[in-house]
Amino acid sequence: MKRFIFLSLSFLSIFFLNAQTKDEFAAVRRGNSAYQQAERLRTEAMQLIEKGGEVNTRLAKQKLEEATKLYQDAEISYRKGMATTKNFSKANYNLANSLYRQEKYEDAGNSYKYVAEQKENDKSLRAKAYHNYGNSLFNQEKYKESIDAYKSALKLNPKDLDTKYNLEYARKKMIQQQQQQNQDNKDDKDDKDNKDNKDQQQQNQDNKEDQNKDKDKQQDNKQDQKDKQYQQQQQRQQQQQDKRQLDALQQNERQTQKKVTEEEMKKGGKSKQEKDW
Repeated sequence: MKRFIFLSLSFLSIFFLNAQTKDEFAAVRRGNSAYQQAERLRTEAMQLIEKGGEVNTRLAKQKLEEATKLYQDAEISYRKGMATTKNFSKANYNLANSLYRQEKYEDAGNSYKYVAEQKENDKSLRAKAYHNYGNSLFNQEKYKESIDAYKSALKLNPKDLDTKYNLEYARKKMIQQQQQQNQDNKDDKDDKDNKDNKDQQQQNQDNKEDQNKDKDKQQDNKQDQKDKQYQQQQQRQQQQQDKRQLDALQQNERQTQKKVTEEEMKKGGKSKQEKDW
């Protein structure tokens, strides 16, 4: 239960069979007994907690555990008690109480709502059911819906101060919830904008790096082209030099051959011819 939320968990005894079978009636009576014992243990536990102290706290914990088990037993008995007669309002109301004490707020709210909407029930019971239906919604943080339930309770019992208090408290919680949602939405938007900005910055950085890579690649290509041209130029120069050397060797060889030929011709002209006797 939320702090400061006043409850109207008055227990409804059943003194008549209504349309229920004897077995169902017996089950409801067992539920009533378990619920009453649980409420007594819970009250004792709350008193021990208020006194304080390690021993009292430990005893209070034990009593609350026992109470929880009894609330569970009461729930089971009430459900058996309505196995056939599901629309028995007083049993539904007590079932809702046992569910609420177990903090099963959604299930409890459904039972309270059923009782509250049955117009044949007396106004007092319906007002309490609407009040507790509002509490069940409040504990689920459904503040707007709880406000509507409290308003319905006040229409049936305008003088109920606890319901008026819960109504105002629910309004404050709803405003806080809306403010928190607005802040969360703003934070989400800011986070999204920041993420988008970071993504854009990263994209720009990646694009810049890609551009730099392209630029470096172009520079490398230009340098490779220059190196290739230089190598080709060196090869042409070497080829030309080799050709000049070869031409010079061939020229020297021709000149040498020419000298040799001229020398041989000179020697041949000076030789004496023997007479033919």
